[in-house]
Amino acid sequence: MNSKLILLIAFSFIITKTVSAQNNSSNNELEKEAVKAVIKKTFTAMINADTVLLKSCFAPGSVLQIVQNQKDSVIVRTRTAAEFVTGIGKQVAGALDEKSFDEIIYVDKELATAWAPYTFHLNGKFSHKGIDSFQFVKLKEGWKIQYLIYNMYQ
Repeated sequence: MNSKLILLIAFSFIITKTVSAQNNSSNNELEKEAVKAVIKKTFTAMINADTVLLKSCFAPGSVLQIVQNQKDSVIVRTRTAAEFVTGIGKQVAGALDEKSFDEIIYVDKELATAWAPYTFHLNGKFSHKGIDSFQFVKLKEGWKIQYLIYNMYQ
């Protein structure tokens, strides 16, 4: 092989890898935005007490856990997503206002993780803040919350 052909093959390989990496990066950013959209949709459903929209954010069989400090111990309460949705449906629209910010999202194929600091207002007054830690799975319908654990503090 002559040196020009070797350089051409090497250059083609580098260009192909660069384009492939850029496409993967673009796709990953689109997936991160899609995951973030589910978080925002969850909070929209909560403030509107919209159980249909809220249920659409969760995968079948999903679980929520709440970590709470109580005196000298930490307790973890577990609820199904269905129990959570039912509880939200009993609220008055506008009563529950949760907002996340500075979300950190990682995506790998059909699995995603989001770490989202949040603030929570109840009936227009600050109630608490904390961290929501989401695990998402990408189903045929799109990204769904499979697991959510969060803490609460002043």
